[in-house]
Amino acid sequence: MRYTNRLGQVVLAGGLLGYGYYGLYLPWADPRNVPNTLDPHYFRPFTLRSRRDLTHDTALLQFDHQPTAALPIDQPGIYSVDVKDPTMQVKRSFTPIVSRWFETNRDDNPTTPAGPNAMWTNDRLEILVKRYPLASVAQMLHRTRKGATAEIRGPFLEWAYTPNRYTHLALIAGGTGITPMYQLIEQVLGNPEDRTHLTLVYANRTVSDVALREQIEQLQARYTDRLSVQFTVDQSPANERTGLELAKGGPGYVFGYLTKDVLAQRLPSARPTDKIRTMVLVSGPDAMMSAVCGERLLSGEQGPVSGILRELGYTSEQVYKL
Repeated sequence: MRYTNRLGQVVLAGGLLGYGYYGLYLPWADPRNVPNTLDPHYFRPFTLRSRRDLTHDTALLQFDHQPTAALPIDQPGIYSVDVKDPTMQVKRSFTPIVSRWFETNRDDNPTTPAGPNAMWTNDRLEILVKRYPLASVAQMLHRTRKGATAEIRGPFLEWAYTPNRYTHLALIAGGTGITPMYQLIEQVLGNPEDRTHLTLVYANRTVSDVALREQIEQLQARYTDRLSVQFTVDQSPANERTGLELAKGGPGYVFGYLTKDVLAQRLPSARPTDKIRTMVLVSGPDAMMSAVCGERLLSGEQGPVSGILRELGYTSEQVYKL
């Protein structure tokens, strides 16, 4: 998930307009009062069902979700939601972890890719949240207790995906930038008609910082012919390193920074052929984005490809910055 996407944008609430709105409509008829149901136009209350700490500063929050609500989804892809901090009237975008989009008329085949009038059939909405000192929305979510609510709206399409359009998808993630990649991985692997191969390179400071490690390892073990995984850890105690080096099976670890050599060994060739069509998605902290592919422009546009991926020969048509 891109870190600057709608981050810090101020949500203005016009007091007089709001008063007039409620004067015209009964409270229970207000579309914003529908709980646990996604809508891209309105923030709605979602009840926190559970919370699980994944690392010392990252938690997986699971909210109730009504799976009967039709969503404006007309194609597969990476989708985000907005979460609002009502005390400061700011919002931030998050990529839900669980994101299997199904067609409403294909209940007999839940692996069918999304199409017109698709629905999010899960009864839960899971968001991975990392606590940052100055991030009010993240701090608010970490303080939210079971049974309390958070205001959420969406979904919003971040990147459109067409099954089998590419022969190889290379996913480079850092920190909580794993969330859009994990959403896409589940979506691709969940479609038996999609034969796209996936390579995930996931960078973190320490082994303890690797979020969703167990889930990723399970997917890699189940789809060994379609998913390749490489973890990179630039800081790791000797005991952690020894244990991982002795471990057999599962994704491999590279101890050190995310370098040109590491990516050159893991990524497919940048040269397209009749049989090879490659796309690289990158999501992570600003420093990683700058080194790997260059940051997005302040306007939100992709901007030119620079850094390691440019040195490896990838073009703007082959790289997308999330």
